[in-house]
Amino acid sequence: MTYVNTTSQPKERRFTSPLKIAEDQMLIGLTLLGQVSYLMWRTFGYMIRLQIDWGESVRQGYMIGVKSLVVVGITALFTGLAMSLQISRELVSFGADTSIGGVVSLALVREIGPITAGVIVAGRVGSSIAAELTTMMITEQIDALKVMRVDPIRFLVVPRYTAALIVIPTLSTYAMFLGLLAGIFIAKSAANVPPDTFLDSVRQTILDRDFSVHYLKSIINATVIIFFSCAIGLNTRGGAEDVGIATTRAIVWTMISIFILNFVVTSLTYAPR
Repeated sequence: MTYVNTTSQPKERRFTSPLKIAEDQMLIGLTLLGQVSYLMWRTFGYMIRLQIDWGESVRQGYMIGVKSLVVVGITALFTGLAMSLQISRELVSFGADTSIGGVVSLALVREIGPITAGVIVAGRVGSSIAAELTTMMITEQIDALKVMRVDPIRFLVVPRYTAALIVIPTLSTYAMFLGLLAGIFIAKSAANVPPDTFLDSVRQTILDRDFSVHYLKSIINATVIIFFSCAIGLNTRGGAEDVGIATTRAIVWTMISIFILNFVVTSLTYAPR
């Protein structure tokens, strides 16, 4: 009897050049941008014609917004505490303690509020959407919708985007408000600045255009989170392993896009005071 050695032999490792890796990632990125653009075009068409499932939109609003309140609140509160403490100590050392409110509120309105809500929702909701839609693709539920002549974009994407356009700006405002409360507390406890002085500085610093930038960033974040997550979920096939890959890809691409677009909006909307 002849015995075959079934002991696994070490496989030869092939070196992948950094240029090849960069080329592959660029190709993935361009493909994803094309998928996102197509998804946006179809979704906006349905929304313009008001072909929206409002009941499903309300349910998605609860899933995206209400269930994110606690985690967004905790993150915004402690981010505001840490940022306010650092700013307060620096400004007190320069004798500019009366400017604490203005500096803290400007950072909260233009940057911290939208970024905090966007990143948390991207991690909690974007990953969930990508995993859910990928699972539906793998189990052929999407194909079943098409057989029943139900457009998956109208049924799955439009309600999520409609809900996100409402709840994500609301979460950004919520994060901004909690950060402001943290700033008032830190200014009083660490720099002995009364709340009235803090709020006077806020009123003198914050302009209407700052709130416009805040809500513009929030809408952009909502658009990025929903369309990137849905595009990845609806274009992934394979097995159980691909669900994890799609989830990771959705988080990475969504967060990278949020930070890049945040910088772009900040640079385009900056104006001397």
